[in-house]
Amino acid sequence: MEVFRENFTPKITLYDGCTYEQALAVIWSRKLSECEVAPNPGASIRFHDDAALLAFNFQFYETTVFLDETALVSPAEPRAFEAYISENNLESSVTRTDLLAMRFYDTDDQRAFEAEAGFGTAIHIACTDHE
Repeated sequence: MEVFRENFTPKITLYDGCTYEQALAVIWSRKLSECEVAPNPGASIRFHDDAALLAFNFQFYETTVFLDETALVSPAEPRAFEAYISENNLESSVTRTDLLAMRFYDTDDQRAFEAEAGFGTAIHIACTDHE
């Protein structure tokens, strides 16, 4: 199985509405072995103001994935993102949602996880060096 993992680019999937503990319970109950759950949540920050989004993009372009008016921020440095929003008084210009990050090495485990957890949609991104 290790050979499979070495030659396979895992997919990171982000879920809204599932906690780390809930994910572990699903992994345990389904005996899923080809996935990992990140212990710290990432976040989705939706900007209601284009200027604020652009400024945030300039500040965090190396560690953030941008999808339209939404920034998917890494759990690696949540304080930096939160401090930026606070220091620039952007609280009323953004909507923040915590996201559970899962890394799947095989689609069977992903389908089993989503069926058990009741997810119909998720955000899929290619595996990157940013975690």
